[in-house]
Amino acid sequence: MTNASNLEIKSTPAKTARYNLTRQQQLHKLLSRKCGATIAQIQSVFGWQPHSARAAISMMRKAGHTVERSGSDKGTVYRIVKEA
Repeated sequence: MTNASNLEIKSTPAKTARYNLTRQQQLHKLLSRKCGATIAQIQSVFGWQPHSARAAISMMRKAGHTVERSGSDKGTVYRIVKEA
């Protein structure tokens, strides 16, 4: 037989808001920066392969965001220039 003290549920501390962001929201923040983001930066943040990073950018476009692609000495830089 169990008593109530054995059934106590331990609460966990609340996570901060930055940890509650989805990957799509995190990618949006990266691409919304003034300097944008390169495929290499997206790869290092999320641990994705290059084709996965490009697919995620494509999904941002399908969601209605205008994503600009420009070349620089760092490589191709992607940034959101117009919100959905």
